[in-house]
Amino acid sequence: MIVPCVLIQLFQFVFLTRLVITFFPVSPTSLAGRYRDLSIKVTEPVVVPVRKIMPPVTGALRGFGFAELIVLLILAVLGQIICGAAT
Repeated sequence: MIVPCVLIQLFQFVFLTRLVITFFPVSPTSLAGRYRDLSIKVTEPVVVPVRKIMPPVTGALRGFGFAELIVLLILAVLGQIICGAAT
């Protein structure tokens, strides 16, 4: 069970860094910009189905990524179930 645990933790790391780096303006040609683009390519297939299910947010929270928050919570629960059982 160590391989799925490591994969989930690696994906969580990439996903969290994606969330953080998108808050800052970075040049697309910089290392941070290339990492941002790569992390979006890797994590977007997981976010898109959740984004399709969630209704659009209006008002003061418009633009806030609730789909990303849901994915983060799912990853945390999945990690706890798989990795918590492995220890």
